[in-house]
Amino acid sequence: MTTLESLVDPDLQSLIVSVLANHRCDDDSQLWQTLVELGLADLTGSEDRGGSGASWPEAAALARALARHGCGLEVSESDLVAGWLLDQAGAPPRQALRVALLDDRATGKPAVSGVVERAAVIRRDGDDYYVSDVPVTEAGAEVDGHDRYPVTPEVHELARTRRALVRAIQISATLETIADLAIDYAQTREQFGRPIGKQQAVQRMIAIIAGESALARAATDAAVLAASDPATSAAEVAAMVAVARSGCGHAVDPVVRNAHQVIGAIGTTREHPLHVFTSAALKLRADDRTTREWDAAVLDLAIQAQPLSDLDLTPRIK
Repeated sequence: MTTLESLVDPDLQSLIVSVLANHRCDDDSQLWQTLVELGLADLTGSEDRGGSGASWPEAAALARALARHGCGLEVSESDLVAGWLLDQAGAPPRQALRVALLDDRATGKPAVSGVVERAAVIRRDGDDYYVSDVPVTEAGAEVDGHDRYPVTPEVHELARTRRALVRAIQISATLETIADLAIDYAQTREQFGRPIGKQQAVQRMIAIIAGESALARAATDAAVLAASDPATSAAEVAAMVAVARSGCGHAVDPVVRNAHQVIGAIGTTREHPLHVFTSAALKLRADDRTTREWDAAVLDLAIQAQPLSDLDLTPRIK
């Protein structure tokens, strides 16, 4: 059976672990510079454009590692969405940390880290889509003064799918870290002379956390594997991503709620990192569409896959 981990070179995985072990995630500038020097900044970019020529499994490993360490640096969006979009449009290569603004109605400067320099901005003109590579400070304004590169509606939609998959990877990885923190606390925190993890109520909460995070990870890995397979159609990838985003969205609430119940008030203080990851999970889930919208997308895909003539949608009249 092919697993996501089996597709990633162990040396690359070790390199990613080493980088994050030696850099604080609150030093975005230094971390970004290190990733650039090691060829991890544009991991999936084509080699003739200065990228490393990797694929989804490698990029997912980096995105997951960053999220598990609480790093909010927009490396994965820059590589897998903004960089890919500009590459598809034929824009000239330019090394920079980017975000992607895919809603042609978006206005105002996006809320990003201070290291982000540029933005790939989509604008619509009639039935045509264009992407511009602009300074992030100008991302919310009119971009008519910048070069515009045409993209097809299919490329625009695929860019949205890719961004949704990046978010699913980040959410599922964050939930795994929350699960680890809750399990570690339950095993080490003692009450009445024994670990609180021996209490049945705590075990039940830990089981919910572990189960929900595992489901989110499984759905996300399946979507990444689909995206990395050239034989998988864009529609199939979109369906897998919708399922992953729906699953991740539903997992966030029980994982966050039960983790804070297990760890208690200390989880909201600077003495414990739990609140960093629970806040990140909620923020990532709120990005792009809502969970309800992803649920609706999954329902629509399920209905489209079944001919309506085979569905008995007519109410029975007695």
